[in-house]
Amino acid sequence: MGRLVLLLLLAFLMPGLAIPVPPALKALSNLHLSTSFTSRSSVVMKYSIHYFEQKIDHFGFKNDKTFNQRYLIADQHWRKEGGSILFYTGNEGDIIWFCNNTGFMWDVAEELKAMLVFAEHRYYGQSLPFGADSFQDSRHLNFLTSEQALADFAELIKHLKRTIPGAENQPFIALGGSYGGMLAAWFRMKYPHIVVGALAASAPIWQFEDIVPCGVFMKIVTTDFKRSGPNCSESIQSSWDAINRLTRNGTGLDWLSEALHLCTPLKNAQDVQHLKDWISETWVNLAMVDYPYESNFLQPLPAWPIKEEEEAEEEEGEEEEAEEEVEEEEEEEKNEEEEKKKKKTERGCRVEM
Repeated sequence: MGRLVLLLLLAFLMPGLAIPVPPALKALSNLHLSTSFTSRSSVVMKYSIHYFEQKIDHFGFKNDKTFNQRYLIADQHWRKEGGSILFYTGNEGDIIWFCNNTGFMWDVAEELKAMLVFAEHRYYGQSLPFGADSFQDSRHLNFLTSEQALADFAELIKHLKRTIPGAENQPFIALGGSYGGMLAAWFRMKYPHIVVGALAASAPIWQFEDIVPCGVFMKIVTTDFKRSGPNCSESIQSSWDAINRLTRNGTGLDWLSEALHLCTPLKNAQDVQHLKDWISETWVNLAMVDYPYESNFLQPLPAWPIKEEEEAEEEEGEEEEAEEEVEEEEEEEKNEEEEKKKKKTERGCRVEM
């Protein structure tokens, strides 16, 4: 995570305050990670799987039902003396998926003598409040909120402090990325007595209506593509106009459907919008996983995938140009042969006359 954003939401780290800083936080603030690497060291990701009984509703008094929240623990580098506990605030997906792709925590665990805890977000993976019926209707989905998820994390940490010998006085630090990073920051804000700090990566914690401009996220995505090479973002922007022009009539719809090898041909404006949304989502996801090392998050990707994609497109363009040149040369040779035959025929006609 070369672009890790450190949220110093720690009151005792403010200048002028004479409150002692836990060793784990000193080490965390002094970490110096390379931003030039293209591959990560082979860290063995060993963890144990656990479950904790959570309330479905932490704030009401009518619902006393519970569900099992899944969480993972990796403690091979943990030391009770001078150690810490890094707590991953799980986001929208299976926690094992995030655990296997959260390289930063694994990279720093030994240096910080840290235990790693990965908590699964309710309604994802195996942490389903109502089992197979969790997504049945709004009544069942009513408890899918960030507030309930944060309360889950708080209760889980209390449980870990009570049940793991040596954990009671260890500093817990929340970590997360994207929505998980938002949760980490909010967790520190709402439960400052539970976690001593938070690290959030790519976390738009203030991105709500009327707080930040609505287009700021896409501007960041565009900037990522601009930095990856010349004309990269401009080519993408031009593609939207090209799609709009091509799809004004049935012929263009058919041509684009065939050119993109679509499973279902484009028929109308709604289909075109779905296509543009899908393409846009692809670019956004590529920007989100534009890591400086190989990863297997959404799918196997090389280091700096945007740059790789751009170079691949350039190579493809060069190949197409080369093919066009060959075709033009062949066409010229063909025309020359036909011209020679034509002249030969004309000479034969003149001799006969």
